[in-house]
Amino acid sequence: MRLAKQGKWGQILTVQHSALATPAALEELGAYLKSRYVDPQTNPVTALVFAPDLEGAELLAPKFLKLYQDAGIESCVFAEHSAALDWVESCISQFSARIEWSDSYKVGDPAIDEQHQELFKRAAYVIAATSPEGQALCAMRLYQYMRVHLSHEEEIMRALQYPDIDTHVQQHQELISRLNEISVKIANENLVKADLEEFIAHWFLTHIGTQDVKLGQYIRSQ
Repeated sequence: MRLAKQGKWGQILTVQHSALATPAALEELGAYLKSRYVDPQTNPVTALVFAPDLEGAELLAPKFLKLYQDAGIESCVFAEHSAALDWVESCISQFSARIEWSDSYKVGDPAIDEQHQELFKRAAYVIAATSPEGQALCAMRLYQYMRVHLSHEEEIMRALQYPDIDTHVQQHQELISRLNEISVKIANENLVKADLEEFIAHWFLTHIGTQDVKLGQYIRSQ
């Protein structure tokens, strides 16, 4: 089964040199957008970035915004990339509620909690991706950061001689093995997204809520 296009994804378009465009060019862009994005369920949320000092920005930014909105694309104009990124991320997260970060998942160690929040964010990107290419890229970023995070936890456990280290490390190994299997399915374009979401949500809520909470309690007791 090929990966079905579903859910929301986002893009940031930055105008770098000049926003000036002829009426004919704007009309052509509007027609292209309407032909390119035809399904409201999978259309991307789009942030348009026009720097305040960009030529023609004040005059034409509203016109570009209207073209995207008329094509059924949720859009917004920003003056800087960071604000655009925050907006796109917030829009995407609305469609990944099952793995949305909550302070109730904190284990009490600031470094581990910060890394867990980043893992939630990267996992949400995997779920939100709507193409095999995009999902492969997001899965790779999740996998890479997961390795860094798990190594960090294991270093702490060894340094503190954590009594339950063997069980904890075994779960880490099982997780990495499962992520490898998922990566193969993504590469073969036969991953069912619902299965991916179920796996990620289950691991995050179960492993963090049990093993990592126990580790956090042990760290605070030392």
